[in-house]
Amino acid sequence: MSSPRTSIRGHQDFRRLWTGSAISQLGSAVGMVALPVIAVTVVNASTFQVALLTALTAITTALLAFPLGSHVEFRRKRPTMIITEIVRCASLASVPIAAFLGALTFAHLCVIAVINAASQIAFNAAGQAHLKALVSADRLIDANSRLESTRWLSISVGPSIGGALIGFLTAVGSLVLDALSFLFSALAIKALRTPEPAPPVRDRHTPWRAELFAGWRFAWRHPTIRMILISWVTFAGASSMAASVSAVFYLRDLRFEAWQYGLLMGVPSLGGFFGARLAPKLVARLGAVRALWWTSVLRGPWYFLIPAAMPGTLGLLMCGFGFAMVLLFAGAANSTMASYRQLQTPDNLISRVATLWSFATTVTQPLFILLGGLVATWLDTRTSLFAAAGVMSAAAMILPRKQTDRTVPTQPMPARHRHGGRTVSPDSHHSETQSLNQSPSNAKGRSRSLGNGL
Repeated sequence: MSSPRTSIRGHQDFRRLWTGSAISQLGSAVGMVALPVIAVTVVNASTFQVALLTALTAITTALLAFPLGSHVEFRRKRPTMIITEIVRCASLASVPIAAFLGALTFAHLCVIAVINAASQIAFNAAGQAHLKALVSADRLIDANSRLESTRWLSISVGPSIGGALIGFLTAVGSLVLDALSFLFSALAIKALRTPEPAPPVRDRHTPWRAELFAGWRFAWRHPTIRMILISWVTFAGASSMAASVSAVFYLRDLRFEAWQYGLLMGVPSLGGFFGARLAPKLVARLGAVRALWWTSVLRGPWYFLIPAAMPGTLGLLMCGFGFAMVLLFAGAANSTMASYRQLQTPDNLISRVATLWSFATTVTQPLFILLGGLVATWLDTRTSLFAAAGVMSAAAMILPRKQTDRTVPTQPMPARHRHGGRTVSPDSHHSETQSLNQSPSNAKGRSRSLGNGL
C-alpha cells in the first residue's frame, strides 16, 4: 500500500537492521520479566531492593543521558551500536554464569541494571542518527513506523513469551536467550553493506558545557520541537501516573482475575502496532505536524473509558478497548514525532537531541507517579485515573496545528562541514525535510509527504 518512492520495502540493509532490532527487543521483553524474578527467587532481594533495580535505570539515564549523547555524536554510529549490543550481551550472560557458580549477588544485578541502562542510551542516540543516514528522507517515516510497530509487538507478546520461557528454562536460563538476542542484533548491524557517513566534526573551540547541552538549546529554540517535547513529556508522565495506580484499580476496585489483568497488560499493545503502521498514510494525507496533532488529540480521550468502567465483562471490554485505542493513536504519534524530529534536527545534533528525550522523560515521570499515588490516597484510584486521562488529553493542546517555522541552529557552526564524505552547508538538510513537513495540498511541484500508506 506504500508507493515505491516512499516505502522502505526492498531496502536490504534496513531489513537486516529491522530484523536485528526485532529480536533484540523481544529479548529485552523477556529480560524485563526474568530479572525481577531472579532478584526475588535467586538472591532473595527485598521489596525495596527490587524497586531499587528499577530506580537505578532511571538514575543512570538522568546522570548519563547528556554526556553519552555528546560522546556518541562525534563518533561513527554503527560501531557504537555494535559495541553496546555486545556489552549488553556480555553483561546479561554473566548472570547465569554467576548463578551456576553460586556467586550471584544483588550488587551484581545492580551493576547489570546500570550497564544496560547506559548501553541503551548510547544505542538509541547512535541509532537515531544512523537511521537518518541509512535511509532517504522520503522513506524515513515508513522506516520509523516499522521499527515502532515491532516495539509495540514485543511489548504485547514479549512478557507472555518471557513467562513461558521462565517456566521451561527457569529465569536464569531465559537470560541466556536474552543475551543471545543482543549478539544477534550486533551481527545484523555488522552485516550492513551501505557505507556509513563520516560523523560530524567536533568544533574544538566550542566550550564543553555548550557542547554538552547543545541538543537542549536547539530543541528549546525550535518552536515546534519545543512544543512537541513538552507535549510528549506531559503525555508520558500522565501515562506513568495512570500506570502507578491502574493495577490496584483493576485488581481491587474492578475485581478482575489475574489472567484478566494479564490480558489488559498485553493484548491492547497490538493497538500500538497497528497505529505505528498507520503513520505513513496519515503523514501523506495531512503532513507531519497536522498528523501529529490529530493523533495526539484522538489519543487521550479514550482513556476515560477505563476509570468509567464497572466490575464485570463489560468493564473488562471497556478497559481493553479504551487502552487499545490510546495505544493505537500513540503508536501513530510516536512514529510521526520521531521522523519529524530526525529530519528537523541538524546532523551534528541528532544524537544529543535523541538523548534529551530520554532525559526529559526519565526525570519527570517519577513526579507524575508520585502525583498519581497521592491523588489515589487522598481521594481514590478512579479519581486518579480520571485525572490522568485529563492530563493525557490536555497534552495534545500544547502542540501546533501546522508547520510555521524552520530549523533554528543554536550553536556556532562552520559555514560548511563534512558529512558522509561530502561537504554540505548547515542548511542543506532543509531540502530533505520538505517531503515530511508539507501536506500534499501545498506540495505541488515538490516531493510529497513521507509515506503514502502501509
